[in-house]
Amino acid sequence: MQAERSVYGRAFRVTPLWLWGLQRASGLLLGPLVAVHLFIPGMAGQGWLNALLLAVVLAHGYSGVRRLVAAGAKARLYAALALGWCLMVGILGAMVVGASI
Repeated sequence: MQAERSVYGRAFRVTPLWLWGLQRASGLLLGPLVAVHLFIPGMAGQGWLNALLLAVVLAHGYSGVRRLVAAGAKARLYAALALGWCLMVGILGAMVVGASI
């Protein structure tokens, strides 16, 4: 159940704590994972690292798209866009990970 608030006459939905935490945690993990992927020779071809990086990118992208809009009327639309984005990036990422295994 989403809590709704009104600030300055505009209604919006409050971001759930789990979604806020997911956005922050995945953002913190992205930097070191990308650095390992780029700067350590041979790591870019490791399937487990690519799968982990894909999972973190999906989590960060999903939480980011879900948090783009705070308006209650558009929240369902952005939730659907977030799932569509995850599906598209997940399929393409799985192809990349599959090629590196």
